Amino acid sequence: MVGFSYVAFLSKLLSLLKLGRDNRNLEGLDVRLANILIWMVDNDNELLAFFFNTRYSVFFLNTFLLRYREEGALSREQCLDIGAHLRSRTHRQQFIDESISRGFLEKDISKEDKRRVLISPTEKTLRLFAEWSKLYHDTRRLTFGGE
Repeated sequence: MVGFSYVAFLSKLLSLLKLGRDNRNLEGLDVRLANILIWMVDNDNELLAFFFNTRYSVFFLNTFLLRYREEGALSREQCLDIGAHLRSRTHRQQFIDESISRGFLEKDISKEDKRRVLISPTEKTLRLFAEWSKLYHDTRRLTFGGE
């Protein structure tokens, strides 16, 4: 399965924007979305550089954070279930291990069951996600006004 490239997507979007200026064929373009996508590629946010690289990694990050918010730390098996329809188990295991080694996720041993590994986001991940979220809301307000 070939990974979805956000860089290729944004490149296509930018070329369409140029066409839109010349041909006026993109009057319904969501300017807010275009601004956010451009910022996502053209920034130094370490979290986005790692997690917004493939469709699976975007899906994993957002699903993981939502589940973490509701349930707390997730077991390794729960993490491996995220995106099972998108990537092989081996790929998902390697991705989780890489996320841990880069300092985006951390693992701890469960206090109740010493055989169980629990995974949670690091402070760095939460901080970088909050920065991205703030930019999203700022861009939305600048583009459309209001909250």
